[in-house]
Parts: sequence; structure tokens; C-alpha cells
Amino acid sequence: MSSLVRRARGPVWVQAGRPGSEVDATALRVRTDRLAHTFRCHGIGPGSTVALHGTPSFTQLWSLFALWSLDAQVVLLEPRPGQAEREALLELCAPQYVITFGELYGREDLFVGECEVLVRRRRTGRPARTGHCLVQFSSGTTGRPKAVGRTARSLLTELERLRSLTGMPGEGERVAVLGPVAHSFSLVAGVLYALDAGATVVFPTAQTPGALADAARGAQVVMGGPRHFAALAHAGAALTLPDLRLAVSGGDVLDAEDAGAFARRYGVLVGQGYGTTETGMVSTDLSGAAGPGAIGTPVPGVRIRLLGGVLGVHLPESPYLYEDLPPHDGWLSTQDLVTRDPATGVLRLRGRVESLTPGGVDALRIEAVLRAHQDVTDAVVLGADPPQALVACGDGLTRTDLAAWCHRFLGPSGVSPRFHLVPELPRTAGGKVLRDRAWLDGRSWFSRPAARQDGRRQERRERR
Repeated sequence: MSSLVRRARGPVWVQAGRPGSEVDATALRVRTDRLAHTFRCHGIGPGSTVALHGTPSFTQLWSLFALWSLDAQVVLLEPRPGQAEREALLELCAPQYVITFGELYGREDLFVGECEVLVRRRRTGRPARTGHCLVQFSSGTTGRPKAVGRTARSLLTELERLRSLTGMPGEGERVAVLGPVAHSFSLVAGVLYALDAGATVVFPTAQTPGALADAARGAQVVMGGPRHFAALAHAGAALTLPDLRLAVSGGDVLDAEDAGAFARRYGVLVGQGYGTTETGMVSTDLSGAAGPGAIGTPVPGVRIRLLGGVLGVHLPESPYLYEDLPPHDGWLSTQDLVTRDPATGVLRLRGRVESLTPGGVDALRIEAVLRAHQDVTDAVVLGADPPQALVACGDGLTRTDLAAWCHRFLGPSGVSPRFHLVPELPRTAGGKVLRDRAWLDGRSWFSRPAARQDGRRQERRERR
């Protein structure tokens, strides 16, 4: 992967709103080489296992590239996991070294330029047992996160496939990458692809609406998740994006209301990139022409199949490093329910396997109906018998109101879940809504009283 650094041209990275923060190709190579020398002095080399964790920063990326140049296996930890979760992940993957950065900041919702680096050796660590250069963890929205390995060939193949897509960022364009760079979508489709294409990545200095707006301002391409596009769609009136030509959302389902508000305001439909940590990008609808709920057509070179409505992706070997699983048969089940338009080949996401309700109504449809209520800020529906719905709402809404609302739009035969009113939905460290019913039940999410949320309810009304 160090070949990407050698191919970098011109300014490659910049912090939004920070004049003089540009990192050009020469600085990228110099910083990467310096850190590689430092790490080598600590004994890190081919086959070493190293966990990276800390404040998102240029230093984080320089460290990643430096370790790859040493042929080390990098375990990339996402921002904001709790201490207990982080220790559990380290125990699982047993890296020989842990490299942290930005401890002086004490925050992981920022993006900074340079920060201090601390290298710790773990006596209980193990060297790499596989040829994977990158280890990440699945989102864990429906269960315990799994350690997923990617080889250099896998990453380079994904970049080659992305290059074949019409409309991807080109040389000299500014690409606002709004999500954390430890996430697969931001790292591969954002940072690595932009390096390969000669584009400039703009990073927001924080995950606040103002910082996100600063990053998007002047960009030709914006890549982020649903919460980022929701923030931009409803940003202050001063924000304009006259240069924007491409907007791509990934990581979770984008609310149709937010997608419409963004398109009406900026004149650009929000496209969709669908993939998993295990497979990389699977399908895209970059133009957004297929509409809400569509995840587009398969990326060239990606083989898929639908068995019982469940999407499978062909992988030559299992991506899981530490799981005791049955032998890999060449196909990875995404556990996502998908339909395919026979005329266009466009795939549409219906929900998760575990979210299908007994009546056959998919959970995403029920969620969309619930979100359309003016007093609901968000909702997640978990299938099984009976289905459960966590609804983030204000103080004035009742379960009876929600039942009547669902009956109105889903009809008398539609499944009405058990409603649990909460101030906000539970999310992973990466911002995805948690859908693991057993985990939520064990933490009493299905028995929490709703709290007053007058401010958020008012915000929702103003948005309409």
C-alpha cells in the first residue's frame, strides 16, 4: 500500500478552515518515512502486529502508512469505544504493540494535524498469523464485532473497481471526507481512493454542524454518513455548495426526508455506496437516480447472489481472523434482505434478516412510517415475534398515537410493533444504530421511560 504514497501528487490533505494546514505529497512521504524509522527502532517490522488508536489526525494516517511500509499488520481501532470494549478487542487480536496518539487532547471527536505518538509493547502480543495488512472490526450493530482482515491485494482490487465507476473523484478535485478515517468507507473509498486519483481530501476539524459545513464548502465531492448529510441539509442559510457535483452516503440507511432536503437545497441527489467491512464496496448508485432505499448495482468485478432474499457476496477466503466458524464456502452472507429489479438490476435494501416481522413487512418500511411522524426524531424496528420498536421522541407522544399512526399508513394487516419511547437511539462508536435485540434487552432499553425532548421536537418541526 505504500505505493499509494509514492503516487501522491500535489496537496493531498487539508484541515477545513485551517489555512496553512495543507499536506502535500512531499510532506506525506517525509512524515511517513520518519515515523517508519521511529517504529523500526522500537522493533516493529515485517509480521509485527500493531494496534492504532487515538485522536483522528494526520499523524494517525502517517502512522498507518509507515506501518504498512514496514509490512506490519495494522489493527485499526475505531474512535470512541469504551475502555472495557477497547481492552476486549485488544485481548481478542493480541497485538504486539499499541500505538496511541493525541492523548493530550483527550478527545476523539476532533481531527487535528500533528499530535504526539506513544508506542507501547505488549508482552502478551502475538505476531501476525496471516498475510492481512489491515484488521478492522465489523460495526457490531447486530452482535459482537468481528475482527475482519484485508490483504493489500484486496484493498488494491477495491480501488481498481472504484476507478471503473463513472463520476468518482478525479485529479485536482476537493473531496470532503466527513466520517472517521478508521471506518472502512472513509478510509478506502475516501482517503485511499483520493490518493490514488490525485484528489485532495478535506477533513472536518470536528463532528459539529459548523465544522462539517466548513469541510463541505468549496468541495466538488462530499462523502459521509446519514448524520452528516442530515446536518448539511439543515445547516445555516449561509452555507452554499456551488461547486458540488457528487454526494455519496455510506454506512447506514439515509432518511428519505434528509435526502430530499439536501437535494432541494444544493441541487445534487445524494448517491449511495453499499458495502461491508468484510467485502469493501459491493454496490453503488453514485448519481442517486435510483431513489431512497436503493443501493444501486454491483460494482464491476463483485459477484453477488440472492438466496431467500438475503444478499451474499463472493469472497475467495473467509475475512474473519479469530472466529471459530464453519469452513468458508466462497460466499459471505451479509444478512441484509435485498430485492433486485429484473429490468434495471438495481438492488434495494429491505432490512436485516433478524428485522423481518412475522407478517412479512420489512422493518425499514415501518421505520420510515414512524420517522414521518412530526414528533419522532428517529426510530429502529427489531423483528421477531413480537417486533419491538425503539422510538426517539418528545414528551407528548404516546404508544397509542404511534399505533394509530402505523395503522393509518400500513393498513389493518400491517404489523404494529411494541413501542418503547426513548430520548435517543443507542448507537455504536461509529454512529450506527444498534440492532442487536439481545444486547439492548440486556441493558433494559425496552423498559426505559421517555424523557422530555422539547428542543429536539421543535427542531424537527422547523425542519418540516
